[in-house]
Amino acid sequence: MPNNEFGDFQTPIVLATQCLKTLKLPSHARILEPTCGAGSFLQAAADIAPRSERMGVEINPDYAKKASAWGKVQHRNVFELELSSPIWGNTDAPLFIIGNPPWVTSAELRRMNSRNLPPKENFKGAKGLEAILGSSNFDVSEFIILKALRENARQTLTLGMLCKTQVVRNVIEYAARTGLSIFDAAIYRIDAMHWFGAGVDACWFTLKMCPNAKADYTVKIFDDIFDEGATSSARFGIVDSRLVSDVDQYLCVREADGKSPYEWRSGLKHDASKVFELIACPQPTTRSGVTLDLEPEYIFPFLKSTDIFRGRHKQLNKWVIVPQMEFGAETSYLRYSAPKLWNYLMANSEVLDGRKSSIYRNQPRFSVFGHGAYTFAPYKVVISGLHKEPVFRLVTPIENRPVVVDDTCYMLPFDDPTEALIVTTILNSPECLALINSLVFRDSKRPITKKLLARVDLNCLPVEPLEIIKRAQELANDVGLPFDVDRGLGMIGHLGSVEATMGALF
Repeated sequence: MPNNEFGDFQTPIVLATQCLKTLKLPSHARILEPTCGAGSFLQAAADIAPRSERMGVEINPDYAKKASAWGKVQHRNVFELELSSPIWGNTDAPLFIIGNPPWVTSAELRRMNSRNLPPKENFKGAKGLEAILGSSNFDVSEFIILKALRENARQTLTLGMLCKTQVVRNVIEYAARTGLSIFDAAIYRIDAMHWFGAGVDACWFTLKMCPNAKADYTVKIFDDIFDEGATSSARFGIVDSRLVSDVDQYLCVREADGKSPYEWRSGLKHDASKVFELIACPQPTTRSGVTLDLEPEYIFPFLKSTDIFRGRHKQLNKWVIVPQMEFGAETSYLRYSAPKLWNYLMANSEVLDGRKSSIYRNQPRFSVFGHGAYTFAPYKVVISGLHKEPVFRLVTPIENRPVVVDDTCYMLPFDDPTEALIVTTILNSPECLALINSLVFRDSKRPITKKLLARVDLNCLPVEPLEIIKRAQELANDVGLPFDVDRGLGMIGHLGSVEATMGALF
């Protein structure tokens, strides 16, 4: 990533030229580059459209001097300049706003004591604390793109910018929320590591804007900017006021994008793995090889996201200590009710008392977080939050103990095996996976989130009931659980309801 106070990547002329080819620049175009750097895009524009009128803005005086060979360049701070203000020789020529704005956040620039910072303003209409802080951390390229669009909202223009794909999603969401008349948006993927040495998902982002045009907040995806004859592989964007990653796939299952009939839960968080997590040998054993004799009611089989994703959810590899049954519960009684555990925790008190997360502040000593009665349910449908592919596993007791999962997992707890089997089967159905895949952006740090899972209405998925029953029965045989076919069939379409719950009791 950039290591200077301007946060810039200089664009190779080969890449700049290929980017501009996608815009089909007319020879007489007006071309504005808000952060032109050393002038690669202006140079490429001069080669492609030699009669074009080219203007740039650049805060770095050395860059501005170099770029002036290819157009009229102002040595200015773009954040202090109105981007609709340039005086053009031919105001009837089509306007193109292009470039490669800084791939850096405002927080990163502040850490470098940069002078090239955007003003603190609530430019995205944030609410609450975020607004008070003035949107304290945001991508500078996003700010510049939105600045260009907002300040030229009454003009017809074409925009083309190199940026991270996350920035594109933010821009599209903002445009839809504020009613900017954009359309014909596209991204062309680039190899950011090859061109800039940056390990990020990046693209060449293009769109058109016209005050009188019908807005379209979907974005065509082209997998390689250098594959000039390729057609778009998919579309993402706003459908029904919601951001989706695959528009066409989403339209087939959109009825199930609503509210989950169950509350998804996160797993256990403790921030002290070398104390709380023990190797199963099968007796609980520390990393240093010391076998522990602890009160068994506080020790549970433990799974992490990789165990879930890789299908290792039936194996006992780790134990975890859970010193309290719910967050905030008193732990001092362990001195008397579980003296062996208390002595072990005291022996590791320096590590436990030194945990930095604020969630443990003013809480009982040796507390853990993210647990409650649901943690100890016998059956859990679990998914990894760290992996890109959605895979749901039915986790059943190990060694006659309920399994605890870590905080990189999301789960639904159940006491009724039939209900757990039906829910697992529906979640793994092609219809459900199609919905999830149409919502997931795989370049996100955590693609599967609790917020995303909460959108999946299991009762509205267009599943075939008899196929669900067949697969649930196969799963029941695999995990060795009883399955009531008639009750299971009655649950489909009514999961989470009083009827389904009462059916589980009789």
